[in-house]
Amino acid sequence: MHNPTPTMTRYERIMLNHSGRSDDAAAQFCDASRAARTKVVAESDADAVIRDVAAGVAAPALTGCAIWMLFEARRRGLARLRFLSRDGQVLYELARRLAPILGIELDLQYVYSSRLTWSLAATEPSNLDNAAWLFNSFMKSNATDLCSRLGLSIDEYESLLAASGVSLDPETRADQIHQAAAMRRFLRTRKVTEAMASRISHTRQLLVDYAEQHALTDPATGLVDAGWTGRMIGSLIQVCRSTGSSSRPHVLLWGHEPRPSGWTDPAKVVAYVYNTATGQGLDWRVPDAPFLVESFCMGDHGIVSGYERERSGAKVLPILQSSTNVAAEAWGLRAYRSTLYAFVEALNGAQTDDLRPMIHGVMDAFWCHPTFDEATVWGAYPYDSDPAGTAIRPLARAIAEPRIARGDRAWLAGSLQLSTAAARHAYLATDPNSDLSGAPATD
Repeated sequence: MHNPTPTMTRYERIMLNHSGRSDDAAAQFCDASRAARTKVVAESDADAVIRDVAAGVAAPALTGCAIWMLFEARRRGLARLRFLSRDGQVLYELARRLAPILGIELDLQYVYSSRLTWSLAATEPSNLDNAAWLFNSFMKSNATDLCSRLGLSIDEYESLLAASGVSLDPETRADQIHQAAAMRRFLRTRKVTEAMASRISHTRQLLVDYAEQHALTDPATGLVDAGWTGRMIGSLIQVCRSTGSSSRPHVLLWGHEPRPSGWTDPAKVVAYVYNTATGQGLDWRVPDAPFLVESFCMGDHGIVSGYERERSGAKVLPILQSSTNVAAEAWGLRAYRSTLYAFVEALNGAQTDDLRPMIHGVMDAFWCHPTFDEATVWGAYPYDSDPAGTAIRPLARAIAEPRIARGDRAWLAGSLQLSTAAARHAYLATDPNSDLSGAPATD
């Protein structure tokens, strides 16, 4: 076992630099970080790195957000918060621990959602070829991804894919113009549209009933998620609107990056750190913030692949791809979550100071300037941006020579830290500034 040391970390020094007095929120967060590191005993060197980043970066970032969400819900007069899986799970766990400390009474509930299910429910079978969610993500879809998102067996549709000109090569993706055109031909075929019409209709009705069951679109409800474009929540509202419902919930996010083709609602959608639609908090946005925050919000179960009715028909229940998140557990999820909870347990009283400048400071230090050990351990985190869970990759990997490209590395600074000096310099000399600034990806 690796016993924690009380020595102040670089993140705790940053917290103290943002403190103006010994009892303010920044000072209390610094104390909570040290207390969490003391309480959680690491079983390995890797667990020690996970724990220290959890205490110094993730816990302040997520706890600050959860505190803000609870106060914001009260300010808006909400009766309940619904935390959307899977990114909302850790925020739910923190919020339910924090609410008694803050003296806030709300109906808090963790509910099951996914881009895969909600986007499918909102898609018209006759318009599959224009459904951006089928093609887009950090990694664009290949043939296998496309079938997975539709819930179709690639073996059953292999001949139709080939006849449509879709390559089965996993490296041939929708960002290649000929592959994208072929995928759209495939989606317009009668066999696909007929198969999807039944699946979409079934999914849509189950989602409507699940939303009613948990009051997801009630005006006194706040939906909680990490972010980003708002499309998934927009899909829910679109589906429920098709039943004649005009009510809309409030939406509380970490960050909001709506696209021209996406969804937002200035009266209902609010973000903690930044909102590109309003220009709020952009100076506090670290590069590629979604990749970092989604990694901090790792869930302990698999993706929601659909819904089903229980035998009595009284309730709609989620269908999970897996009951556990095996890859995250193998990486160190237990040590990570234990540290977050120990951090919250060490807090005393309400925290009303604006913590966002401090949170940006610790996040920037970790995400943009990682140590080699941090890049090694956190870079091994199994990050997956695909709606169907088909694209798990390490968060960071060394950039290989002579092919100097970012590729599918979500954590650029971590990847550069793991790379040779020659590869690092070559990348920085040739790649676009947008990669370094972390500008929001476009459609």
